[in-house]
Amino acid sequence: MKSVRIGIVTFMACAVSLALLYGNQKTAQSAEKENHCFTCHTNAGKLIKITRQIAEANKGKKAVSSESEGEG
Repeated sequence: MKSVRIGIVTFMACAVSLALLYGNQKTAQSAEKENHCFTCHTNAGKLIKITRQIAEANKGKKAVSSESEGEG
């Protein structure tokens, strides 16, 4: 009975080890892929350009909605 328990514990330890190793490989693979948000937000030139485009698109629009106007 003791040998069965040792076998089960050994099997579980191996299974957990393999699961952890396999999970880390998936994380590393996804980290290697290019992230569009990270690329733009860490490039000062692109970030300034995007901010200016947003400001131009919002030109003439109210900064505050009429529902929240006068609150505070």
